[in-house]
Amino acid sequence: MKTRTLLLTIALTIVPVTAPFLQWRAEGGSVSAQPVEALRRAIAITDATMATSFTGSATNLRMYDTYNTASHQGNGTADVWPYTAALEAHCSVLEALEALRDEAPQLYADTHDRFVARLRQLYDNLAYYAGTYTLSSYASRRGWTVYGVHRGGSKGTATVTGIENVYDDQMWICRELVRAYRLTGYAAYLKEAEKLANYCIDGWDCCLDARGKEYGGISWGPGYNSKHSCSNGPIIQPLVWLADIYRADDEEEDLRYYYVNADGTRASTMRRHSEVYLEMARKVYDWQKEKLLNRNTGVYWDMCGAVKGEIQHIKVGRIEYRDHVDINGPSGTAYTYNTGTMLAGAAELFRVTGEETFKTDINSLCRAAVMQFTSRTRVNGQVFRQWPTDPEATSGFNTWFDDVLMRAYVDAHPYNDANTYATDALNSFLDNLNYAWDNFRRDDLLPIHLLKGWDNGDVTKGFHQLAFASEYAMLAVWLHRLSQPDGIGCLPATPSARQLVSLSACQAFNLAGSPAQPPFRRGLYIVGGHKIMVR
Repeated sequence: MKTRTLLLTIALTIVPVTAPFLQWRAEGGSVSAQPVEALRRAIAITDATMATSFTGSATNLRMYDTYNTASHQGNGTADVWPYTAALEAHCSVLEALEALRDEAPQLYADTHDRFVARLRQLYDNLAYYAGTYTLSSYASRRGWTVYGVHRGGSKGTATVTGIENVYDDQMWICRELVRAYRLTGYAAYLKEAEKLANYCIDGWDCCLDARGKEYGGISWGPGYNSKHSCSNGPIIQPLVWLADIYRADDEEEDLRYYYVNADGTRASTMRRHSEVYLEMARKVYDWQKEKLLNRNTGVYWDMCGAVKGEIQHIKVGRIEYRDHVDINGPSGTAYTYNTGTMLAGAAELFRVTGEETFKTDINSLCRAAVMQFTSRTRVNGQVFRQWPTDPEATSGFNTWFDDVLMRAYVDAHPYNDANTYATDALNSFLDNLNYAWDNFRRDDLLPIHLLKGWDNGDVTKGFHQLAFASEYAMLAVWLHRLSQPDGIGCLPATPSARQLVSLSACQAFNLAGSPAQPPFRRGLYIVGGHKIMVR
């Protein structure tokens, strides 16, 4: 990346750095284990899923839709969304391996390169879902290569027109490719993630209302007018990550940004990647909070339906563009993942801005999600918090939805006041996984009813198993963070509100507990026992 100056202005946000006990606990009892064991379980589930829910060769890898644990047979072909969960699980395991490298060097040596290679293989075979088409959006008409809902017969031939591609699929893929780049440094991941981020930004409704303000929001897909939580919230976190990656003192204005003028004409200008990505992350966050937050429950609605079903177009000069369609009020089921993406987004935006409004949102969402989505249940004399679960493995996606919320709690934990609700939530996820692992594991696969077992039949989905693997891996990362020292003191005991500090002269740690090295990007670091915000 481009060089950055090492001398940074630090705005010191002093937060007490606690040292919570490192123990896996369940209400009514305690289960002793370590982050390394959680990581081992994540690896085992991932390996088992790859062995049972995938078929074909290294160059023609296909994911089954379902897998029968009794007959050991796979069935159907998974859509791109479940396939993306395989990318996620591998990234989560790699993230945990990096965090625990010193504690488990042999596990790292045995696993890291294998998972890097398999991640690359998964990425190469993602091309079976890719297709190319030309899209007239709100402010541009361009050709795109994106990912269709269904797998094509060969690489690059998937159908992606109309309702055959949706923005949320591109967002989930974008997120994991940014993670993959950060974990491996493979430039192709970053290039593809940037392209998908730009495609999602192109879906932003930049038409202007009577006040000259953008209507905002991203529809479910180019073939839909309805605007959903799932087609907005998921892009926030990867946009902030991309802003981090591209931000540099000498960053050039080399990203073309499209918009609508007050007179309805379309225009574009060259801007810096980091500025556009952070600006769009905030725009999407603000829009979803305004339109889809249920202020009675504190969690997020599913969607806003459209007044018209047909896509509307407007001709400006010789080019036909997509036109705005009004939406109705919020409706639908409050799914865990829609609150999770906004919690993760708030955590990222607070990390890079330090603005208290995001901190307030973090605290509110951490509490509301526990209150709204969990119920207490007693199993064999032990009380658990149960998260939403589908009646059977083939009837819904709550297992993965819960995974999205859980990983958001990992992101939000450092900023949740007193860590109360984030800690309780993460412990509950861990308790439930451990109970299923100890009581119901089949060939290293878990039932979606973690507290009841395989009562709904023998069929599972690789989608769900990969969610469990990712949860275990990210819980390992979380547990590792709790065990880390606060850092070495190199600041005054009571530092001033603003102070010029050369972090290269100090021992600084990132929030994962690993030593931080220059160049330092925006975010929180632990220096001298204090959490400091790099502006």
